[in-house]
Amino acid sequence: MRNSNIIIALLLLIISNVRSQNISDIVRWSSLDQIGTARTLGVGSAFGAMGGDFSVININPAGIADFRISEVTFTPSLRGNKTKAYFDNDASSIENRKGTKLGLDNIGFVIANNPGSNWTSSNFAVGFSRIADMQRNVQLSGKIKGSITNYFAEQANEKVPEELDDWIAYPAYNTGAIYDFNGDNYYETDFADPNQEVFRTQEIIQQGGINELSIGWAGEYKNNMNLGISIGVPFSSFEELKTYSESDPDDEIAAFRNLEYIERLNTSGVGFNFKAGFTYKILNQFRLGGAFHSPTWYRFTDDYSTSMLYSFEDGSIQTYDYDSPDGTFEYKITTPWRAIGSLGTTYRVGEIRGFVNADFEYLDYTNASYNGTAFDSSQEEQQWTNEVNGEVQRRLGTATNVRLGTEFGYKNLRLRAGYSWERTPFNADDFFNNKTSFGIGFREDNFFIDLGIRVAEYAEGYNPYVVLDSELDPLANINTSKTRAALTLGFKF
Repeated sequence: MRNSNIIIALLLLIISNVRSQNISDIVRWSSLDQIGTARTLGVGSAFGAMGGDFSVININPAGIADFRISEVTFTPSLRGNKTKAYFDNDASSIENRKGTKLGLDNIGFVIANNPGSNWTSSNFAVGFSRIADMQRNVQLSGKIKGSITNYFAEQANEKVPEELDDWIAYPAYNTGAIYDFNGDNYYETDFADPNQEVFRTQEIIQQGGINELSIGWAGEYKNNMNLGISIGVPFSSFEELKTYSESDPDDEIAAFRNLEYIERLNTSGVGFNFKAGFTYKILNQFRLGGAFHSPTWYRFTDDYSTSMLYSFEDGSIQTYDYDSPDGTFEYKITTPWRAIGSLGTTYRVGEIRGFVNADFEYLDYTNASYNGTAFDSSQEEQQWTNEVNGEVQRRLGTATNVRLGTEFGYKNLRLRAGYSWERTPFNADDFFNNKTSFGIGFREDNFFIDLGIRVAEYAEGYNPYVVLDSELDPLANINTSKTRAALTLGFKF
C-alpha cells in the first residue's frame, strides 16, 4: 500500500499552476458509479443480464425491453462520507471528518409497448441518474520537514517577477514568501534548512458529481433476445476549496511566522455518449448479456483563483496578503470506452422468486485523452497537452471490475445484496476498492417502494504539493468511507 500510495500521490499532484489539467482530471471523470434506483443500489449495480429496472439504461439498455407495463420512478438519497487522513511521517496526527448530504439519484420514465408480430416489446425510456458523486471533506495536520515555500520558489526560478504566473509564484513573491535576494532569478525563502520541520494543516472541501440525462429504446424479439440502445448527456460539476497553512508556534524558524494559501476551483462540463447492448435467454432460466459504452466526449470550463497570506518578522511582525485575478480555461476530455459482459439466472418456486447476476466490466484508461488546444492553440498548451496524454499512457492501465448481485422475493417482499471489486486506474497498483450493498423492497400491482444501502471503502495517497526533492514531499494517506441510502418510489400505469 505504501508504494501504491506514493505513485498515486505523485500522479495527482504534479501540476504547473492551479488551473493546469492533469491525470487526476482524467481519472475523476472516468470513474463512474452506476447508481440510479434503490433496487440497483441494493444489488451492487449488478444488473447487466437482468431488466425491468430503469437503471439498466446506464448498464445494459437492452434490459429496458423487459418492461411489460409503463413505469415512473423517483429516487431521493442520503449520502454520507467519512475520511481519516494523516501525514505519512506523522501517524499520530490522524484527523477525522464526517459529512452528509441529501440528493436526488434518479427520475425515470419507461413507456412500454407491445407491437405484436415477432417483437413482443418495443419500449422507450427517458430520465436522469446520478452516476458519480464527489462530496468529501478532508482535514490534514502534522509537523514534518519541508515547506510549501520551496514549491513556490521552484515555480518561480529562472523567471523575472513580471513573468511569474498569477496564481502560485506571483502571490508568493508579492507577499514575501519568496524573494530574489541575489537578483539572479533564483528565489530564496525564509527556510534556510530545507529539512526544517514545520507544522502544517490543510482542509480540502470537495463537492459535485455527474448527473446523466438518458434516452433509450429496447425491444424483445421472439421472447428470448433483447436489443437496446441509449444516448447519454452527462452534466458534470466539481467544486474544490483547499486551505493550506504553515506556522511556527514554537518560534524555531528565524523570521517566519505563518502563511496561508487558498486554492479555489469550480469545474462545469457537459458531454455526450451512447450505449448499446443485448441480452439472451437460454431455456428461460439463464441469461447472457453484453453491452458497449462509448467514450464520453466532454467539454469543460474551469474557473479558478488563489489567495495568499504571509507573516514574517523583520524588526517587527509584518503581514502581507494577495488575491489573484479570476482565471477561466476551457478544454476537452475523452473518457475510455467500456465493455460489460453479464451472466445471470432467474428462479421461481411457487411464491418464491429471484435472480443472481454477475457483471464483468473492462475498460482501458489509456484510451482516455486530454485536449487543451481545442480553445488555446499556443505552443505552451500544446506542450502541456502532450505531457498530460503522455502521463496517461505511462501511468494508467486497464481495469476489470466485478459486480455480483442477488434478489430474493417472497410474495410482495424483496431482499437484495451485492458486492463489487473495482480496480484502481493506475497500472502500478493492484489495489481494489470494495463496495457492499443491501436492500429491501415491497411491490404491489401498481406501486412499489425500494430501499438500498451501500458502503464503499477507498484508500489513496495525496501530496499538498510536489517539489524536485521527493524526500521533502509531504505525503499523506487518506482513507474514505462513503455510505449511501436511497429510497425509490415507483408507480406503474
